[in-house]
This record gives sequence, structure tokens and C-alpha cells, in this order.
Amino acid sequence: MQLHSLSNLQYKRMWILRMAAIQLLLALSILLIFSGCRGGGDQSNKEASSETPLESAVLDSNKQVYLVDTDYVHIAGHHAPEVKKILKELEARNFEKGTLAHQLLDYLKSGVQDFGEEFKFIDLQFKDRTAEFNPKLTHEISELAEIMKAFPKLRIKMMSYTDNVGGEKANEILSENRLKNIVQELVVQGIDETRIETKAYGQQFPVGSNSIHEGRLINNRIELMVLSK
Repeated sequence: MQLHSLSNLQYKRMWILRMAAIQLLLALSILLIFSGCRGGGDQSNKEASSETPLESAVLDSNKQVYLVDTDYVHIAGHHAPEVKKILKELEARNFEKGTLAHQLLDYLKSGVQDFGEEFKFIDLQFKDRTAEFNPKLTHEISELAEIMKAFPKLRIKMMSYTDNVGGEKANEILSENRLKNIVQELVVQGIDETRIETKAYGQQFPVGSNSIHEGRLINNRIELMVLSK
């Protein structure tokens, strides 16, 4: 009877210990699950917080792109060091955006070997229907001379066009005289005339309507092409 009571007591103790162990395991499992959820939440928060700066960086980067002049051309890496130095010196001149010198310098900085691209005098103007310059608007000729001095092997071709007022032959002569005056001014500024080719087209190849004033203005133009550099 005493042995049987002892066995029952041992059994009860074992049962209590088992239950305690089970409860302890359950408590640990719940704790681990709860900690995992919190950890996952923290991780999600970390990911979210790490994405936010990234998105901000992208946005900031986009803002920087928009703030940068999209027309700006970097000096190509394949240029020789002495050429890079010349280009940087010309770049420091800060030629007015859109003008002939600005167009030409961007072309030279890019280092492309395409000689078919055409550039335009933007500010250069002539008095009425003559070959006489407007003296206040001849800076593009001086800037062209500056670039040609910096690049002694640069050869160009200039093309002159007019509107259709005055007759075909008269406009062809007007084109020729305008080109002669530009070449003469470049020679005065130290450019060898043999580096310059010219072609007078007169009223041929209009780019605007000659029936309106604005169209006639843009038809009276001087264009330039690089032949070699």
C-alpha cells in the first residue's frame, strides 16, 4: 500500500513536471512568434525607411538633372590633352547660348567626325536689303575668328540665302556680297582666306514663308558647315 501510494506520488510529480515543461515550451513558442512578428515589422519599417531616402535620392537626382542645362556638352574624353586645354579655355569664354560660337564649340567638344552638320549665325544682321553689317550685331564673326585661331586646321564653308524680294539675280548677288564681307572681316581678324569656302544661293531653299515678314526674316540667313578640323 505504501509502495502504491509512492508510485502515485511520483506519477503526480512527473505529470506536474510534464505539464510545466509543456507550458514553458508554449510560452517560449509564443514569445518567439511575437518577437519574430515585431522583428519582421521592424525590418519592414527599416526597408520602408531605407526606400524613402533612396526615393528621395532619385527625386533629388532628377531635380539636379532638370536644373542642369540639357544643351551642355561635355568635352569628349578621347581628345588629346592639348585639345582639351584649348576647349576649356574657349568654354570659359561663356559664349551666349544659341549663337554660332556656342553651337560650334559644342560640336568641337563632342569630338564627332560628322562634317555634314550645319550651324547658323543667329545675331548677325545686315542693314535692310544690303550687304552692310549692323555694327552692333557682328560679335559672331569675331567669335568665329577666335575659334578658328584656336583650331588652325579648322576649315569651313559658309552658305548665304535671302528672301524672294528683289528678283532672283539680285538676290544671288546680294548673297555673294554678304559672304564677301564676312570673309573680309575674318581675314582682317587674322584668318587665312583659303580656309573658307563660300556658296551664294540667293532666294533658293527658303525655310519660311516669303509671304509674311517673319518668314522673310528667317530666309535671310547665313549658315556654316565644318569641312575639316
